[in-house]
Amino acid sequence: MRLKQLALSLLFLGCSSAVLAQPVLVKTEQNIEEYKLDNGFRIILAPNDKENKVFMNTVYLTGSLNDPQGKGGLAHLLEHLAFKGTENIKGDEFQRLLDQHTLSTNASTDYYATKYTNIVRPEQSVLNEVIRLEAERMDKLVLQEKYVPSEIDIVKREREVRLDQPFAVLMDQIFKSAYGNKDLGRLPIGDLNELQSINMKELNAFYRSWYMPNNAAMVLSGKFDKTAVLKQIDAQFSPIAARKVPAQAVVPKLDGKKIQQREFTVQKGSDLAKFNIYLNGQNQDAVTALAMSPGLYTMQPSGHLYQDVVETGIATAVQSTTWLDRDFNLVFMGAVYAPNHDAAQVQNTLNKSVEQSKDFNDAELNRIKVMTQNQADSIKNNAAALGSRISDYFVANDGNWSRYFKDLADVQKLNVADVNKVYKSFMVPEYRIAGSILPTPEGQKKAQTQQAAAPAKTLDQTPAETEPLKDISTYQAEVKQYVSQSKSYLDSKEKQIQRGKLKNGVQYALFPTQTRDDKTYASISLDFGTAQTLMNKGEVLDLMAYLIFRASNTQSLQDIADKIIESGGGASVSASSNGLSLQVSAKKEKFEEFFKYFMAVINQPAFEQTQFDLIKSQSLSSLNRPYTEPDTVSAITIARLLEKYQPGDLRYHFEPDLAKKQYAAATREQVVQLYQQFFKTQRVNIALTGDFNAKKMQKLLNKEFGGWSAKEPYERLDSPFTAYKAQKVHALSEQREFGSYQALLTFPVGTDHPDMPALQVFRHILGDSQLSSRLAQELREKNALVYGFSSSANFSSWNDSGALGIGANYTAGKSAQVSQAVHKVLSEMLQQGVTAQEVEAAKASMLKKRVTALEDERRIHSMLIPQLEHGRTLLEREKRDQDIARLTKADIDAVIKKYVHLDQLVEVMADQYGKQQPNMPK
Repeated sequence: MRLKQLALSLLFLGCSSAVLAQPVLVKTEQNIEEYKLDNGFRIILAPNDKENKVFMNTVYLTGSLNDPQGKGGLAHLLEHLAFKGTENIKGDEFQRLLDQHTLSTNASTDYYATKYTNIVRPEQSVLNEVIRLEAERMDKLVLQEKYVPSEIDIVKREREVRLDQPFAVLMDQIFKSAYGNKDLGRLPIGDLNELQSINMKELNAFYRSWYMPNNAAMVLSGKFDKTAVLKQIDAQFSPIAARKVPAQAVVPKLDGKKIQQREFTVQKGSDLAKFNIYLNGQNQDAVTALAMSPGLYTMQPSGHLYQDVVETGIATAVQSTTWLDRDFNLVFMGAVYAPNHDAAQVQNTLNKSVEQSKDFNDAELNRIKVMTQNQADSIKNNAAALGSRISDYFVANDGNWSRYFKDLADVQKLNVADVNKVYKSFMVPEYRIAGSILPTPEGQKKAQTQQAAAPAKTLDQTPAETEPLKDISTYQAEVKQYVSQSKSYLDSKEKQIQRGKLKNGVQYALFPTQTRDDKTYASISLDFGTAQTLMNKGEVLDLMAYLIFRASNTQSLQDIADKIIESGGGASVSASSNGLSLQVSAKKEKFEEFFKYFMAVINQPAFEQTQFDLIKSQSLSSLNRPYTEPDTVSAITIARLLEKYQPGDLRYHFEPDLAKKQYAAATREQVVQLYQQFFKTQRVNIALTGDFNAKKMQKLLNKEFGGWSAKEPYERLDSPFTAYKAQKVHALSEQREFGSYQALLTFPVGTDHPDMPALQVFRHILGDSQLSSRLAQELREKNALVYGFSSSANFSSWNDSGALGIGANYTAGKSAQVSQAVHKVLSEMLQQGVTAQEVEAAKASMLKKRVTALEDERRIHSMLIPQLEHGRTLLEREKRDQDIARLTKADIDAVIKKYVHLDQLVEVMADQYGKQQPNMPK
């Protein structure tokens, strides 16, 4: 009896202990709460009920600084392997579950931390599952040797792509000069030779040393039930025992004055640029002022560097950013120039403008303060942005994420005298490192001789076991759920939208609603002209779009810039087919005033000669560059193969020499004439979304647009379907670590075609996931030919014309293998079809994203103008949902056989082993 009582006492004690192990609130600031479990795991919750998703970041306080000596890249390699299964969730099933339950998933490793990021829908069942997966990853990861060779090769591909960018090479050289080949001088992505030496024992040791609850935190931002989330995190993570955390690596204090090499040159790519990199050890007292420097120096038109370098015509553009990290302060100041500019003058002006700049004044600083607060307001209302910011601050400040809010407050307390003092002490020659970027040398633009390659083999030679078909009932239930949710949203939102037409034919859609960022949005499309009346006027149209909101008869460019900042929004005008697209946004309480201001400016644009000359010069300078990079060569080559219009037609592909000729011939008078002839057309569609009075807004639209009318003929620039014969072109590009692959297959299918939904599902199965799709498995996981790739399916909303596109950057010399892999995937899908599981998973994923789009009023806003153009409503979307939901394996197999014709696949590969193409710009 006593033993029984003792057992019962222990049982109740255990229950009591479990209750006491609830997450404990340890900090609250700005509606963000931090909790802690008994094992040290920290949970940071940033709720926002206006959001329609949840950002979830699991952050481990270990990165490449903790890589063992001689094993550079181990932390990053472990991050790659952390998607390959756990004790309870085997192999690819882990990634499949992530794909099923998230909107997106990714991971990153830097010097200080490794982060596993998931964007998920706010349903508690989904959150529970992803939390469970992250707990599995923390404590039950199974690292399998069979995946190591392929992941090392994938890391090589990642390194090739990233380190083949000139700026990345420049920064690698600078940090190696500052720190040597250790600490911050060793790239997180890893050293190739050291990667090859990493063994399973070392990977497992690192995992067990650093992946533990008392060395990690989970950051959640967005819409969630706090009580339910904490309960699930407690249930999944509390059983994981805390362990002793090793001492973190310590980076030696940097003295920027003692860096030996102070000038670096990188010859790679097509740009000409000069960079001054000011680098010194971390000084917290200077951080706030330094963070303001990009805006103060480079913002148009008030930035001192912009005025000295761009407005004077010395260079075409200026750039600036900051890296204010836990171990160093770094400020970039740069100028991009063209071959016709004087490089020495660019460098001298850059030095003088930054280091001997006239003092900034209160007006300039206050302008940046308002911009900073506007940015903070936007971040606050965006789950991913706020979650990312809190995560970064957690890492950079030893867990003190609330430092973010102190930094924001410190910005507003800044005085201009202190800012000028910091700049005069930091932007000095003693801390300056000069970086020059020059185009790839001519000697590296000749065709290389490629050695005969061995037949392509998969890295894992073990025959793959046939995976049993998993239960698809879960996907089917999700499909049913999302169709139902979508219908509910569509019915509700459509009732809020008011569509109408002014007497002159201008159409509008008003969507009065609360937006999650408390802004109001306006989109305006103007359609005018024909292929004939706009022949050879593409560049003039671009110039008009650029200049129309840069000055009016009463407002200067600075006036306009200040008004945009005051509104807390933005405004842009861009050329779109034969017309213009106008976008306006502002904080809801300031929208009406700003909209009227915007209309007043564009109704009386000044088209100032000085601004015209400046943008024309910049455009010509930017075109005066080599066109020999792999991506550029493949893009121009495939565009030429597909071309069916005449030079000068707005639909004609980009040709550098033609663009130069057209810009050189353009005059301000032509811009003014084009504006007067076409701008105030009655072929206008307007969409407004936000917190406004609909009747009042309707009156405003009538006042602003009711008198618009143009007599010029109008004809939409359609591009009908064209079938192409298969072509495979291996084009010559400059010598780089990677080549560029692009492929296109056209379909006689538009958005209204009954086969379009099935083709969308096919595209999803083919290449939506970077890890688990058919292309991902063949190009990346099995053969490690690429780090990433793209696939797209685009369909015309005006005629039956569509296209499948595939793109990838591959290791130079592997062009044949990439093409073979693409053909293999498409051939297998033609011969064997798809699986029922793939179809149901694709449908669930697509419908999940369609529902998520409807839950964001700003996404609905983007649908309104296309609906106006076609005379449709949101309810058309319900039919599309149902079309997707009823698709079967047989339907997808049928459209693959019907439309995937490999004898019509156009492919272009561009690398240094290709053949020089005729008339290719140099």
